Amino acid sequence: MNPLTRFTARAVNVLTEAKPLPPEVTDAIDTVKLWVQGIGGGIAVIGLLILAITLFFSHRHGQGADFMEKAGWWIAGAVLFGLAGLIAPIFLGF
Repeated sequence: MNPLTRFTARAVNVLTEAKPLPPEVTDAIDTVKLWVQGIGGGIAVIGLLILAITLFFSHRHGQGADFMEKAGWWIAGAVLFGLAGLIAPIFLGF
């Protein structure tokens, strides 16, 4: 058994203890999360209003396919933004 194998086997067996963050840090993270959700939600609503105006003009000129492409991108963005709160902790290790 070479030294590298022994070192990695030992590193795998090291037990770690979860240490909670102080309340000040978690409160700050919650505040940032709330601000990001509020701003992102507002931008999504503004984007939906712009999309509705675009639908009006696209329908008027007979270009419905262009509108559906934009609507698909808006829906994809809204879904990803909505899931960001669930996806981010996976990468951040919370």
